[in-house]
Amino acid sequence: MTERAEPTATVIIAAYNCETFLGRAIASVTAQTLPPKEILIVDDCSTDSTREVIRAAAETDPRVRMIALPRNGGPSAARNAGLDEAEGDWIAVLDADDAFAPERLAQLIPFGVATGADLVADDVAYYDASAGRVTGRGLGPEAQFSDVDITLRDYFRHNLATGTSFDWGLLKPIFRRNALSGHAVRYRAGLRHGEDFQLVAELLLNGASFRVLNQPLYLYTQRFGAISNRSSGMTRTTIAYGALRDATLALCANAAIASDHELVELLRRRAAGLGRLDDAHFISTATREMAFGAIVARIRKNPFLVSTMMRQFSAALVRRLSRS
Repeated sequence: MTERAEPTATVIIAAYNCETFLGRAIASVTAQTLPPKEILIVDDCSTDSTREVIRAAAETDPRVRMIALPRNGGPSAARNAGLDEAEGDWIAVLDADDAFAPERLAQLIPFGVATGADLVADDVAYYDASAGRVTGRGLGPEAQFSDVDITLRDYFRHNLATGTSFDWGLLKPIFRRNALSGHAVRYRAGLRHGEDFQLVAELLLNGASFRVLNQPLYLYTQRFGAISNRSSGMTRTTIAYGALRDATLALCANAAIASDHELVELLRRRAAGLGRLDDAHFISTATREMAFGAIVARIRKNPFLVSTMMRQFSAALVRRLSRS
């Protein structure tokens, strides 16, 4: 009797103008205690030396392979290009500004095999790049989900975009390649922000099973460090809460969702939360750029924006006073 082969993994990294920090992401993958079969790095038409970094990594590790896109399409399109060429039994996606803990694949893949899950997520560890330190966790150590399948209803309940609790859309699951190909599920190419939520939602709609292992094995680089209070200078994500809101509302038209009042209500609550985040992001950006005319124009369309502005200015004042 022949022994069953151990499951293999493909790691996909979408890369765009990340020459200064891509090496950290690659090193975290090559250092995995359960080595991946291949590391596909998809360059999304970088204008810096990102491709040279990838070529240098490929020269020292034959598992590293570059996929060079002919035109910039955003992270979803880049990941889809990687998915089309992946050969591993399991697929793990890593953002170029993030990193894996050394034992991430060694813990997640056996957990997925043992539970029969189609996708498996772990907790995120928040990382302050300027301070070089982990500052906390997303789910927290008290959360217990490993013994139950995460349903679509569960997933929506944990993605309300309130700004006060951890949104599961930040989780980075690993996927069985057969589950993605069998259901013909891919990232939505038009989304450049929050694309993970859409992919997981579509898999769950297609009957995929989802488990969460509550171990902080994905190092998520904070845009602004919780300790240093400084920008990481690493993220290339284009904030687009408005597009996320529209994509969320579009899900309500899915036949499997439209007939379930609770699912529709949860999506509407998420859309409302994303709308508030969009307002807050607009105010922050416009104030920093002193675009006061744009602020006035937006207030005319949405008078309730004034209360959001007052809350933000008050919070900023409190933070400044506390630091002084």
